[in-house]
Amino acid sequence: MRTPSSTLAVLWDESHLWGLLLHRALSALEASFTLVRANEVRSGLLRSLRPSALMVPGGWARLKSEALGEEGRQEIRDFVESGGTYFGFCGGAGLALGSEGGTPCLDLCSWSRKAASRRLPNFSGHLRCTVCDGGPDYEADLPVWWPSQFEPDGAQPLEVVARYEGPGRDFWSADLEWSGVAAGEVGQWEELYGINLNPERLRGEPCVVRGRFGRGAFVLSYAHLETPDSPQANALLCRLLGLERGATVPAWDLRLEAPQWADRALADMQAELAGLIAFGQGHFLLSWRAPWLLGWRRGVPGSPLNFLLAMVWQARHTTAPSEAQALWEARSGPTLSLCREFCRRTRQYLLEERRILAISPSSPEASASPSLQRSKQELFGKFPGYGGLYGEILQALDGLLWLQLKPRDGGPDRP
Repeated sequence: MRTPSSTLAVLWDESHLWGLLLHRALSALEASFTLVRANEVRSGLLRSLRPSALMVPGGWARLKSEALGEEGRQEIRDFVESGGTYFGFCGGAGLALGSEGGTPCLDLCSWSRKAASRRLPNFSGHLRCTVCDGGPDYEADLPVWWPSQFEPDGAQPLEVVARYEGPGRDFWSADLEWSGVAAGEVGQWEELYGINLNPERLRGEPCVVRGRFGRGAFVLSYAHLETPDSPQANALLCRLLGLERGATVPAWDLRLEAPQWADRALADMQAELAGLIAFGQGHFLLSWRAPWLLGWRRGVPGSPLNFLLAMVWQARHTTAPSEAQALWEARSGPTLSLCREFCRRTRQYLLEERRILAISPSSPEASASPSLQRSKQELFGKFPGYGGLYGEILQALDGLLWLQLKPRDGGPDRP
């Protein structure tokens, strides 16, 4: 029987904004943790580190799987089978499910993802949930940010820790703020959008589950329990991790300024991105849902803009060791140039998208205009996933933040 350390391991690869959220949450909850990369997992780090749990933030499950490769996926399976714990959020939860459709997953859990035609494909915000966590059942508001849904298969009985009940105070279905949608209008909206929109489809569905794999265990949560300023979700995260401290993850405001690193290129990038977002707001394509989170019209790629702004903000608000400064000295000029080009071209794209949306709505998969779709792919890459100019900037920031946050496991600088 393995004897794990008290340190959590957090898989960094292909997490971006969601990795920052988990890093900030664990720091606020005073948990002991370290960041790990997929190549380190492939090299056997989990066997030597022996963490109490491997935590995998949100992000595209397919891209996480590709980063790990078969060797990395087997290392994680061996880690759990020998007594470790796997804890995945959203895309990290999807990574642990059964392999399907040519995409290899970890197969810790035999459940799969519910087919898009039978699930709510694009929902976000807080939902009222029933939580069954060992004591009496209770109700809690738990946040979700564009998750999939579990498809139970009957072959592997799991403990359902939380089930959806109904939409909460800030629930959106696609880009519809649901509290303003009358019951009699739901069918009309679904016909217009061509997708399921009614959150009644979620009622009773599991959103947090727990199970066994070999001598180990897994917790899979489509709810983002690490969400800032979400006290009931944060409290459940503490309980699931066995943390005595019941702190709430503090609010995160990307508009506040108290930089720890006075780097000119990062400051200019933040100004460019903030200006682009303000432009999108002025054309009613973007809005602020929370101090750290954008909202956007359906089909508008607001998520990438949110990711870049959050990552630039965190880089400016974290001190940089010499290795990070050296890397950025070589990359800052080209990355700033890319960011300026990206923001210039995205302004043009957003203006054209507004015109097209007035004629025929776009979707996350494709713009209603073939020419606009080409521009979208050049800027953001193909959906699902990412690429284009955005992908180049994202990877540069990801490498920088790894060097900034890795030496400071457990405590990023915060204003």
